Amino acid sequence: MSAPSIIFPSRLATGDTIGLAAPASPPDKPEIIDEAIDRFTTQGFQVKPGKYLRKRDGYLAGSDEERAEDINALFADPEVKGIFALRGGYGSCRILPLLDYDVIRANPKPFVGYSDLTAMQLAILVKTGLVTFHGSNASSAFQPENIAACRQMLMTSDGDRRTPCKSSEILFSREAVNGAALKTVVSGRATGQLLGGNMTCLLRLLATPYAPDFREAILFLEDTGEKAYRVDGMFTHLRLAGILSQIGGLVLGQFDHTDPAEQTRIADCLQREAERIGVPCVSGAPIGHFPGQIIVPQGAQAELDAGEGILKLA
Repeated sequence: MSAPSIIFPSRLATGDTIGLAAPASPPDKPEIIDEAIDRFTTQGFQVKPGKYLRKRDGYLAGSDEERAEDINALFADPEVKGIFALRGGYGSCRILPLLDYDVIRANPKPFVGYSDLTAMQLAILVKTGLVTFHGSNASSAFQPENIAACRQMLMTSDGDRRTPCKSSEILFSREAVNGAALKTVVSGRATGQLLGGNMTCLLRLLATPYAPDFREAILFLEDTGEKAYRVDGMFTHLRLAGILSQIGGLVLGQFDHTDPAEQTRIADCLQREAERIGVPCVSGAPIGHFPGQIIVPQGAQAELDAGEGILKLA
């Protein structure tokens, strides 16, 4: 089967209704949901919670059927103009067979999240062609550190909802990385489709019907709390699966760990792996588990100038 044509959802506008769903884990505290709703309403949005948003089933935010039902219903609802995942954690990969991809493709709208939501975003891209947005979940969106990123990528500034991804729009540059420390690892330029997200969750899709075509892609990766040997193992998995020999560029985001010695080992691992892959690469990009992360349109065409430290839409 040929890949579906790419669909860009419309931009959001002040006054729109935002749907909130929890496709993975529940929040640590129930008030996190109320805080998220308050931030959205402060920004001028209406909020429509999923029917099962406040459910809890152990480490999952409700049963697989309930979590999938919320996603399907919010995509089908014409009142809802965009959907934010509440948080990551674990579980979105479990509902991939239960999503109604026909409904999603027929009702394209921004779907925003990161971490565990990597699995859902790539599956939606593969099955429908819809560009989704790797960025702050509802539990952290529209906070002071990322308001600008949310508005830049998701909202219209001139009333034109039809241009969610503007050609040549800069996603990050060396001068504007929201507190991250960008580093050129391998110089050069690459143009390709932006694919990636959380490394652990991406690997869960390999050898499934939900894995994208990585040929000539600009692969962006991030993770949190993983030790260096596990990061090494994930790169080894990607290499053995033939993925790393296919990509055209590599963007390494934040790979954070609380142990400084482990953080040094992780940095060494990323440097070694990137040099071995040999494609244009930057590390320390403002992508991942930190407040100032940018929003990356998953599936959009982009250009990476690793020497200059610039990633922009193509």
